[in-house]
Parts: sequence; C-alpha cells; structure tokens
Amino acid sequence: ATPVVLALALAGGPGSGLAAAILFALAAITDYLDGRIARARGLVSPMGVFLDLAADKILVAGTLVVLVELGLLPTWIAATILIREFVVQGVRQWAAAEDLVIAARGLGKAKTALTLLGIFVLLLARDALTDGPLASSASGATLTAVGFWLMVAATAVTVASGWLYLRAAWPVLIRR
Repeated sequence: ATPVVLALALAGGPGSGLAAAILFALAAITDYLDGRIARARGLVSPMGVFLDLAADKILVAGTLVVLVELGLLPTWIAATILIREFVVQGVRQWAAAEDLVIAARGLGKAKTALTLLGIFVLLLARDALTDGPLASSASGATLTAVGFWLMVAATAVTVASGWLYLRAAWPVLIRR
C-alpha cells in the first residue's frame, strides 16, 4: 500500500489526500490485525516478524518524507522519528546478537499510535487544503494544527521510548 499512499498524497487532486488517509489507515489497521492474529494462532516466524517491521517502517518513513515535502510536517519531527527508528533497530539487533531480547514496551506502542494518528490527520489536512471533499481553509488549518501537535507529542514519546530502549540495552552496549 505504501507506493499508492505516497502517490495519492503527492498527487494533490480532488480527494487524493482523503484517499491517501483512508488507505494509510487501512494499511495500519490490517497490519495491527495481522500481528494479533499471527500471535493468537502461533503463526509468528522470524521472517514474518522481519517483514512486518520492514513494512511498518517503510510505510511510516515514506509518508513522513512526503509530509515534509508537502510542507505539512517540519523536518525536525520527521528526522527525530526516523533517527530513533534506526538507532533502536540497530540496538535491538546488537542486543539480539548478544542474546538479549528487548521487547516493545507500552511507551513504544504509544509512540506508534500517536505517529500513525498524526500522519492520518495530516493526510486529511492535505485533502482539506486542496480541492478535495474536505476542502476549506478553516478545516485545513485545524487539521494541520491538530496533526502538528499529535506529531509533536509523538516526537516526545519517540525520544522517551528510545531512551528506554537504550537504557535496557546498556549492559550489552558497554560490554565491548
């Protein structure tokens, strides 16, 4: 879904922002449900975990970059979120190589939820700022402001959860 979400967001035609937001939400929801079903049925595999994480990161990273390109998201927010993802992924791999598993925590899940919601709202703002079904300068400004503050909150939680991952991995990181 990622290439279609990005193409729709960049297109800027009537309803393309709304379509991008809906497809983004569907991708996020089906990803969540897929993970729950796989865990509930014991169908989790290393390849499945890898592909799930990769798909999540590609969807979020690609959409963040597009939102920066469209002027709907400051670069510092996208950069902070993306840098945290790279650092945490690297630390997780390093820790796993040392037989330490660092599981996702509540704050990491809150970071994901805030980020996904913020992106969704900013994609809706894209529609409202163009000539889509949600078009109006008032709704565009409101959605942009709400999306911005959701992303500020997501960034704060991103930094805090990244710190917790680093702290959990610290014994492995200082061994060398």
